[in-house]
Amino acid sequence: MDQLKLKLQEYYQRYQQMDQRVKPGKEEPGFEDVLDMENDILSQFGLPTSRRFVQILHDFVHHGHVSDQLLDFVSKKLRTAARKYLLAPVMSDIDLLEGAREQKRSPYDVLPELGYPVHEYALFLLGELFYRRNMAATDIVDELKKMQHFDSWGDLMLLSKIHNHTTHELYAKLKKHELRFIDEFIQFTRRQEPSRLVNKRATPLEEGYTPNYKTITKVQVEDIIFDEQTSPSLFGKIKSGRGYARITISLEFSELNQILMSSDELGVEISNHIKKRLANPAAEKPTVIDIRAEFGDVLKLDNCYLEVYKPQHREGSKWVEDKDNFYFVDKILSKKEFEKRTKEAEVKRKIQECLELIGGSYVYYQRLRRLGITDEEAKLRAGLQDELLFKLSFFLNKVKE
Repeated sequence: MDQLKLKLQEYYQRYQQMDQRVKPGKEEPGFEDVLDMENDILSQFGLPTSRRFVQILHDFVHHGHVSDQLLDFVSKKLRTAARKYLLAPVMSDIDLLEGAREQKRSPYDVLPELGYPVHEYALFLLGELFYRRNMAATDIVDELKKMQHFDSWGDLMLLSKIHNHTTHELYAKLKKHELRFIDEFIQFTRRQEPSRLVNKRATPLEEGYTPNYKTITKVQVEDIIFDEQTSPSLFGKIKSGRGYARITISLEFSELNQILMSSDELGVEISNHIKKRLANPAAEKPTVIDIRAEFGDVLKLDNCYLEVYKPQHREGSKWVEDKDNFYFVDKILSKKEFEKRTKEAEVKRKIQECLELIGGSYVYYQRLRRLGITDEEAKLRAGLQDELLFKLSFFLNKVKE
């Protein structure tokens, strides 16, 4: 038996032993050894430890017993995967990232192929900043390179556990390396903890900042991504000038359902599809719904208006709004509610204009009196001959002083 078959057989046995010894809630004994063996076997074929290649090994260990035929089959499968991977056109890191976003590939596959560890910060850079917030690929690659060059992975995870992290010496050390997204990552991980417990994100009030709200509609939703631990996100486009801009919107499941149920037959169909995915424990996580591919067209949100805001992060003592086209939903308004609100705002604006005109009339009245015109004549010319109107004008003018 050759060396590869011996390694595969040992890997099978180690994995089975680990599987039998592990208890719920306990750390898996021998887990690190198994990971090392996976890396060793795949590296023999020139393959990274990305999920799609590790899955070949996981499929192998779930067979009832090992045979020469099974070992030959797994070896052939690994060689075929290696040939396809190694003979693929050479791509730059930027092109690989752009392609991964387009193909909706898991960060667990992409990071090993880029040569970076599947670390929480690396997952945040790809999954949150690049996929969800549409940050430029060059920014992500630069940050990954700095983290790798200075080997800052462990330092950052330690820093993320410290309460007042900005005062710690590790913070100053990492900032010297010009790492750009440390504060955002730490705030993101802290937001996720309570979210996992109550399935609800922290509000701006709870975090300590005042958001800048805007109302959007007619969003063309292309993808919906969700899992049990994080809020769902809508990926799509919105009209911007003569063209369209990419946008990502994060919201709660209840809000997602409200939007879908207001979006005619397609929305109801997507809502039912999501319920089936959530009820299926074997469904891939996170769940990605490519709406055009699965339903034949994008979802157009024409019947509702979303009041949204960009999240903010702290830089020193200031709260700074994120630059990416990423928003949280604050309120969902029906077309009728939005039109009512718009009319109310217009009426309030008109009333304010009238009050300013009335207040300005008192200034004109005073000017006429200084010119020696009688009180009665001055009131008449200023349009303030009504005593109640005159008093209102007087007090409005007082408020301005």
